[in-house]
Amino acid sequence: MKFILQNTRFSILLFLLLTVFSFSLHAVDSLDSLPVKVVLFPFREAVLATQIEGTIISQEFRQGERFKKEDVLVKLDERKYRDELLKAEASVKEAELNIRFTEQKAQDNKRLYADGLQSDIEVKRSVFEADLAKIRLQGAMAALNDAKRNLAFCTVKAPFDGTVETLLARNFETVKGSQPILGIIDDTRLLAVMNLPTNKLASTRRGDKVTVRINETGGEVTGTVFEIAGRADHRSETFEIRVLLENRDHQMKAGMSGTLVKIGK
Repeated sequence: MKFILQNTRFSILLFLLLTVFSFSLHAVDSLDSLPVKVVLFPFREAVLATQIEGTIISQEFRQGERFKKEDVLVKLDERKYRDELLKAEASVKEAELNIRFTEQKAQDNKRLYADGLQSDIEVKRSVFEADLAKIRLQGAMAALNDAKRNLAFCTVKAPFDGTVETLLARNFETVKGSQPILGIIDDTRLLAVMNLPTNKLASTRRGDKVTVRINETGGEVTGTVFEIAGRADHRSETFEIRVLLENRDHQMKAGMSGTLVKIGK
């Protein structure tokens, strides 16, 4: 009886070992046939911030609305910065007048010195004042350029075509310099991110055609390999690729998912 029981246990153990071994071989053989998950990301994204302190008077686009490059996204109250620009312009004019005055004075002193009617030290002083006036004009011009930039910063424009993802401030709020105002994404193109088995690394090239099926739409789209990860993941034995998909018709959205259909024609 004991001998039969031991044989039975041995048979069960052998059966389990063979089953695990067979499953492992099957898993290796079918690795390429496993579905490869795809997730869509924006081609690029940015969080826009103001570079000056000011009060928001309008936000031209709501969350989810699309815009074009150079469209005005946010306007700040610019009255303070217009006044600063006027002051800077006045300082430049004053500096220019001072240059003309000091240069004329230096020339007069040189003529008087030649006639023996002016001292050498006065000539040198007038030349120094003329040179100093030119330096002050440079400072006034720098302040003018700074005032022009600050006034321009009151208007936040779109750096690319895209969609407003999130609003980080509201109308009538006063924001500080470098404070984020809104997040935007470029979804006119999308990146389909997926992980392939490392045995595909040698045969995968930038520009290769890739077809994926989008779960939410049920349709298939084709793009090209845009980026290939510089390092493989040794734990999963996979490497990441990013496939560029055109999305001018906005049928797809960032965050959608899908599966890989094929690589190549």
